[in-house]
Amino acid sequence: MNKTAYAVLALLLSVLGSACGGSADDQTLPEAQPEPVALTVTITKPSEGAVLEEPDIVVWLESTVPIVPAGDMTPGTGHHHLYLDADLGDMSQPIPNVPGSIMHMGNAAREYVFENATSGPHRLIAVVADGAHVPLQPLVTDTVHFIVE
Repeated sequence: MNKTAYAVLALLLSVLGSACGGSADDQTLPEAQPEPVALTVTITKPSEGAVLEEPDIVVWLESTVPIVPAGDMTPGTGHHHLYLDADLGDMSQPIPNVPGSIMHMGNAAREYVFENATSGPHRLIAVVADGAHVPLQPLVTDTVHFIVE
């Protein structure tokens, strides 16, 4: 092989080496970390602006947070709480249980029924909290407004 052939071969090997992963120096760079997934809860029923003809409010929830029973303190999990026409309190403290207004869904349920709601406008807030009923941080909440006729 002549000098030109060696030069072409060396250049070709260099290009192929770069295309297949680069130099050893490239492998010392830190790997890109995946973006953290935002945790969400969604009230799927009732829907925003719904007009309900029955006094029983059927609530359905979906969440990207793994839902577990109250008391389970596995990091990254929680359970649902519902606020019907109630304001959120101190979100660094355990959520209180107020019958008919603030409900703990500690059995890992995704459905709940508020019975015999009064006629008129209502606001429903869903909050996901840890096993000790303390809201997850950052907050995982959703709110809908609806009317009971």
